Amino acid sequence: MLLSFKQLACEPDAPLKPLAANARDVVAWLQAAQVKLNDARQTVVSAGTRMDAAWDAVLLACLAVACAQGWRATSDKGHHAAVFEGAAQAMGLGQSRFDELDALRDWRNRKYRAGQFSTAAEVEEAIALVTPFQADVASWFADQHPVLMKQGLSGGAAP
Repeated sequence: MLLSFKQLACEPDAPLKPLAANARDVVAWLQAAQVKLNDARQTVVSAGTRMDAAWDAVLLACLAVACAQGWRATSDKGHHAAVFEGAAQAMGLGQSRFDELDALRDWRNRKYRAGQFSTAAEVEEAIALVTPFQADVASWFADQHPVLMKQGLSGGAAP
C-alpha cells in the first residue's frame, strides 16, 4: 500500500516538510519535467545521461504534485523515493504502475555501481513509461487543481 505525503512525513528523518502550495512552483516543476523528458529523447548523448533525464522527468513531476499537496522535499536521503511514493498515492497510481516506474529509479542508480550502465533499449522503455505518466500527472492537475494551474500559468503564487 502506497503511503501519503503526510504518512511519509511522519517517518523518522523524513525528507518531506510541509509548505503551502505555490502555483508558480507547480508550473515550474511541470515545465522542467517536460524539458527532462525531451532531454531523454536526445540520442546524441549517452544512454546513462538519457536515463537520468527520464527519471528526472518523473521526479520533477512528482515534486509538482508534492507542491500542490502542500509539501516540499529536502535533499535528505530517500527524497526521491518519498516524493515518488507520496505523489503516486495522491494520484491514485496503482501498485503495479508504481513498481514499473520505480524500476526507472533503479536503472538510473546503476551509475553508482561499477560496470553497470543503462542501455539504449532500457532508455526507450523508460520513455515509453514516462510519457503516459506525465499525461496522467497533467490530467490529475486538471481534475484536482485547475485553479492552481490557472494561477501558475498566469504568474500567480497562491492556490
